[in-house]
Amino acid sequence: MSNLMIREINVQTGVEIQRDRTTEEQAQVVIAVAAELANAPYREIDRLESTVTPRRIREMTTVAGAKWVDDVEKLIAIERSKL
Repeated sequence: MSNLMIREINVQTGVEIQRDRTTEEQAQVVIAVAAELANAPYREIDRLESTVTPRRIREMTTVAGAKWVDDVEKLIAIERSKL
């Protein structure tokens, strides 16, 4: 089913119908998708920041641990550049 179609079921008859979305409904879909795309970098930043746990911070005393945290910081910087 296309995003331009709406599936409805008549509650009295149980018959399913499909109809074209109105212009207003199409606009609501576009706004919802745009909002989702706009919030994606924020969600990814939150996800990346949540991976830097106290244990990971303690591991920064090793070369591998420090590199891992630096890599996460670089990924966060990439996401921030999308804002």
